[in-house]
Amino acid sequence: MTTSPDPELLGKIAAEAEHAEATRDADLPCQRRRPGRSAVYGLRLPDERIDQLRQLAQARGVEPSVLVRQWVIEHLDAAGDARDPDSERWERDFRATAEHLRQLLDERPWADAS
Repeated sequence: MTTSPDPELLGKIAAEAEHAEATRDADLPCQRRRPGRSAVYGLRLPDERIDQLRQLAQARGVEPSVLVRQWVIEHLDAAGDARDPDSERWERDFRATAEHLRQLLDERPWADAS
């Protein structure tokens, strides 16, 4: 038994084909996928913040999920670059001690004798 094609479906296909042909040279938004593994993480936000996120993402021409991912990665990178004060103080003290030792070695009376 053969059925006749659905005229509504044929019309939608024809309209989509027309649109595709008319815009065939238009730049399409492209999203590159990052290599490597990733995981999906759920995030609960208040409705008004979701609306704000959608508006910001639309203004920047990206999907909301892309914008959130960029923000999270930027903040994680910044947090990883942050140095703790104890490490910085230790490094300063170490450099000062090394410089002092260098000066003491340069002041030795036999340092100039070759």
